[in-house]
Amino acid sequence: MTIQQDASSYKGRWVVVGALTSGVSTALTSIFVIGLLLPEMSDELGLSPVQQGFLGASVVFGNLLLAIPLNLWLSRYRPWRVGLITFLGIGGFTLLQALAPNFALLIIGRIGLGISFIANQSPRALIIQQWSPPGRIHITTGVVFAAIDLVMGTLFFLTPLLQGALGGWRQVLMLMGGIGLASAAAWLVLGRERDVGDYRERLESQQENPLFSVLRYKQLWLMGLGMCATSIGGTAFEVFWPTHAEKGLLVSKEVPGAVFGLSLFIAALMVYLFNVIPFFSSHRIATLAISGLSFAAVNVGLLFTASATLLLLLSIPRGMGNIYFPLLMIMVYQLPKIRPREVAVGIAFMQTSIWLGAAIGPLIVGYIQEATDDLRLALFSLAFTPTLLVLVALGLLALRRPRK
Repeated sequence: MTIQQDASSYKGRWVVVGALTSGVSTALTSIFVIGLLLPEMSDELGLSPVQQGFLGASVVFGNLLLAIPLNLWLSRYRPWRVGLITFLGIGGFTLLQALAPNFALLIIGRIGLGISFIANQSPRALIIQQWSPPGRIHITTGVVFAAIDLVMGTLFFLTPLLQGALGGWRQVLMLMGGIGLASAAAWLVLGRERDVGDYRERLESQQENPLFSVLRYKQLWLMGLGMCATSIGGTAFEVFWPTHAEKGLLVSKEVPGAVFGLSLFIAALMVYLFNVIPFFSSHRIATLAISGLSFAAVNVGLLFTASATLLLLLSIPRGMGNIYFPLLMIMVYQLPKIRPREVAVGIAFMQTSIWLGAAIGPLIVGYIQEATDDLRLALFSLAFTPTLLVLVALGLLALRRPRK
């Protein structure tokens, strides 16, 4: 691994970004594919609804306490080295889940996976800034998020098929753990830093603690609120809706994977459009409000639609609604006069927000289902949380207006 010295050259940019993206995609798929595997997991391990909720939320337990301090600390070190360690952790803890003989070890594997992923935020934010030409960081981040969605969408499509072909949920997680270790090997060979030019100047201009300086942005607090609220409902559906679809709507187990997979393909297309075409990129705040309304409407539709064809059609507006996540993350890079380590901490703040929602959502659903024995009611209670993005969009718009 070498550090490039030519400030005017970005040769190899997409090779580095591609290697980075492969590891992130594997981590996110391992985290969120749990919903597709949960019915079989529950049958084998005898999990109660509350235990299922804890399993869905456990991946974020460590993140809530560690995301900001861990990334604040790790932002001081070389991102290539930190990235390699986190990719190894992602693959290793996914394999631990595959081999876990009981609920306790499964939880430990999920927590370790979550911490490994959240620790990757700092090197990812720094690498993206290093390899983005001036004024083009939104292009780099757009490509990264679009590629992640495409990879995750493909794996969501394949998971039910692999589950049948390989013999169960353990074999699927074992395969994903192997892919995670292969991603670490790819980063070892292809990953590198470009610690020069504008990036170096902005990094060295950071004198005060980046945590204190970045939290002064009112926009960041609003964006974090939107992330948390949308994640509450979004993660609840990702964990529990496949069970409702299979046992409540009586559709085949391949349908939820196809719905989630297709929605991610649509999300990838939307990310590309809103970061490459000027008309779309200039209407990000309006898009946040529309995505919140779309997400909530689709959540309700998923609860009451038993037709596989209609469920697949619902994946289109769901994918369009998913645009909220990359848009809010890209906005962190574009905060006025923000510096490299501040970006890393700001991204960690946003991740803390989304993982807080990801912990709350499945737990609420699990407790409501256990109390009422009605999974549909439990999911319906959280279906409308994404509509808070409308208020977030209005708040961001108000902050953009010049003071008189």
